[in-house]
Amino acid sequence: MAFLLSPKVIPRLLERYGYAFSWKRLWNFTKVLSSLGLSRILGRPVVWGQPFMLMVEPTNFCNLKCPLCPSGNGQMTRPRGKMDLQDFQRLIDQVGDKLILLMLWNQGEPFINPCFTEMVRYARQKRIPTLTSTNGHYIRTPEQARALVEAGLDEIIVSLDGVDQETYERYRVGGKIEKVFTGVRLLTQAKKDLGRTTPLVNLQFIVFKHNQGEVQEAERLARELGADKFLVKTAQVYTQEEAAVFLPDSEVFRRYDSTAGELAVKGQPARGCKVLWYSSMVNWNGAVAPCCFDKDVDFEMGKAFAGGDFRQIWRGRAYMDFRQRLLDDRLGIPMCRNCSEGYRGMFSMVDELRG
Repeated sequence: MAFLLSPKVIPRLLERYGYAFSWKRLWNFTKVLSSLGLSRILGRPVVWGQPFMLMVEPTNFCNLKCPLCPSGNGQMTRPRGKMDLQDFQRLIDQVGDKLILLMLWNQGEPFINPCFTEMVRYARQKRIPTLTSTNGHYIRTPEQARALVEAGLDEIIVSLDGVDQETYERYRVGGKIEKVFTGVRLLTQAKKDLGRTTPLVNLQFIVFKHNQGEVQEAERLARELGADKFLVKTAQVYTQEEAAVFLPDSEVFRRYDSTAGELAVKGQPARGCKVLWYSSMVNWNGAVAPCCFDKDVDFEMGKAFAGGDFRQIWRGRAYMDFRQRLLDDRLGIPMCRNCSEGYRGMFSMVDELRG
């Protein structure tokens, strides 16, 4: 995103994440971007280095029943489970020295995995910045909040898609908004008690038709709760029927082109995808997917666990063939037609609430 490159933000990023710098990571970053550029010029996949961003799924279980989420609405067809801590540690041992960001979530509530805090701690020991996303129901006590801060988590996104229980539970089915408020307060208090500035607490508000009038009030709540950032995000839908029910009226808060005959993400390129060169997705059981939009791992690249090696998978035939498909015709893959990569408005607003 453009705001990440502004002169004002760069010193802040260096202050927060400078501990992760190494010449090995910088060299890998340079190789990855160089191979991406060369691939675009040649029209065929050239892959140097390893991904410098990795998404890891602690679990695909969730406590809520959100209607647009395959995990919550029951449409997910792949097996359910939780990642074993030893499998996670072996994966990080393989690729961690090249990573500049580890995202600990995918399809499920990451805190359901009892090893989640230990995963964060292990990544921090390897000097890897970590980010997670949660519905906020599992930070219940001061002790839990303190343990998370001490483990070294860098950022946490907490979903807040309403300003009261009635609006909140329209999408976060089975959730309690007061639990979200409590979790955020406990986390901000633990940071204060320990004299820490991290994890940054980002309150995320997905705009739907039923809550589109609450954006300003949600930002006020985020400030009141002591959040560091307020994120306004567009919603992903899968059918025209879902679009009619959930998408807001304002074009600013819609990622889809309303003039198209089918669901079409605005500004989506016809070829190529940067993500296939710099990031990957490892699910709870080690199944490697090209990205988080492959909800059911329909395009499995290989198995990272049970003796597998992610570094071989990254350059394996399945991955290279899929990259070629993206370079030839991205829009020919249904999953990729409903992907936000290349769309600059997925987050229509990111407000820094603290200096």
